[in-house]
Amino acid sequence: MTIPPSGYRIMPTITDLPDELLDEITHLLPKGALFSLCTVSNRFQPRATRWLYRSLALAGNGDTIKICKALISNKIAAISVRKVLLWPGLAFSRLSLTGGPFYLYLSAFYKLLSRALACAINVENIRLMFPYCGASLSFDACAFTNLHSFATTMEPHTLASFVRRHPQLQELHISPSDIRSITLSEFSGISLSSLNSVCLPQSLLFIISPDAPLRSVLSPEIEDDNEEIPQFIRHLSRYSTTLTELHLCRPHWNAEVLMHVATLLPKIKSFTFTRMAPGLHDPANVAFLEACELALPFFSSLSQFRIEVARNRELSGFTFVSDYRCDFTMVQMWGNKCPTLRICAFPSGTAWHRIEDNVWMPDLHHKAAIRWFFEAASTDQFPIDVMGSLQLFCDSMGKVDTLGLLNFRSPSAMESIGLYHQTEEDESEVYSSDSDENDVEIEE
Repeated sequence: MTIPPSGYRIMPTITDLPDELLDEITHLLPKGALFSLCTVSNRFQPRATRWLYRSLALAGNGDTIKICKALISNKIAAISVRKVLLWPGLAFSRLSLTGGPFYLYLSAFYKLLSRALACAINVENIRLMFPYCGASLSFDACAFTNLHSFATTMEPHTLASFVRRHPQLQELHISPSDIRSITLSEFSGISLSSLNSVCLPQSLLFIISPDAPLRSVLSPEIEDDNEEIPQFIRHLSRYSTTLTELHLCRPHWNAEVLMHVATLLPKIKSFTFTRMAPGLHDPANVAFLEACELALPFFSSLSQFRIEVARNRELSGFTFVSDYRCDFTMVQMWGNKCPTLRICAFPSGTAWHRIEDNVWMPDLHHKAAIRWFFEAASTDQFPIDVMGSLQLFCDSMGKVDTLGLLNFRSPSAMESIGLYHQTEEDESEVYSSDSDENDVEIEE
């Protein structure tokens, strides 16, 4: 052992770092660096593997086969998997009934996938988001004791069997491509008592146990020509003491549903109604908004109320100053009708936040919102203290923000009217991705 000369200090190396710090380091590394660490460092290898395989996005191609083989041969990789996302790919299709080489390939692929999934015993979240997927066959023999979240459009017979084996599910989102194809008898006897978040057609609500702590419900698109919505709401009313979030999706407006929700579920805190058919300037919008105003006084705890129209991504940013003028008057009336209301969104695309009493300001994510807000604040439409706070905000170039305006703004939109210069922090906020950079994503 070599003794260092007097006065010299031995510099610590990476091998001297505690295990907890090494885990934090590997958690922050990108996918490429994790791959490298798995091959060059014995100490980092298990930690890098743990984060490398934690979240898998599989597309049914050659890389998917490599990952499946890794899960089968590497126990650390297999037990590290927490989330599995299956994307459409060539291999994920219906098995051909005519046989042939492609049929043989698919059969071998699904067997491999099934073996890999069976090794991933700690999976907590599974997403299988495309219809009639042959990959669903790979779940037939799998049971995940830690699974709490499952979303799918699996074929009904496979789905019923899978759900029956996982009574501990807390989140279950089922959006079948054809609700009529579901054979309800296959789901008989299923009663999930731990569910707190669901997306289910009305015909499958019976699989939720009456004792389930249901908090959030998203409905699949419900048709207009039947009684499904009233039945849907009446069934949910048994969870009125726990349910706080409800999101209904329908092809068109229906004013009757609002009073059903307000009277049967008065304690919900968040209610969203999305019209799936386009039509921003449909005359039915007016009647629907009037029905909203009549229903609002019946809510006792409603904090967030969103009335939306699904639209193309290209049109999602189109709002006008005139929209804000009209909707500002409406949101003030709604705020008086429902004192608990804090956030409100209208079909035009405007969104509003209550900042004090019945004083509302718009989401500042569009130029039209910013222009209207600064124009309105210079008149008598806002209290004098709001006008003073706004003037102080402008004079300080956004540094003094007593109204919290920066919580509801788009940096690029504000810079476009010369309010303040976009910072590096803003740029990272605008261009950051919601995806997990440590996911093992497989591209087709």
